[in-house]
Amino acid sequence: MRVERMDGRLAVRVTVCPPDHRRRDLDNVQKALLDALAKGGAYRDDSQIDRLEVERGPVTPGGKVLVEITRIKP
Repeated sequence: MRVERMDGRLAVRVTVCPPDHRRRDLDNVQKALLDALAKGGAYRDDSQIDRLEVERGPVTPGGKVLVEITRIKP
């Protein structure tokens, strides 16, 4: 998939849908995910992120992570 790199200040919303009901810490997902998004070209660097919202979604077979990135207007 082609990604257009976003510049400026950003807000990121993450929904983590685990594959089962085992206990998981949501904060363990963030560092690797944000670094992978930068490496994949979604933005230059995760220092652009001014707002980060993380929530647990429903149990989903195989698990998944949904990410929404928006620009913050100055």
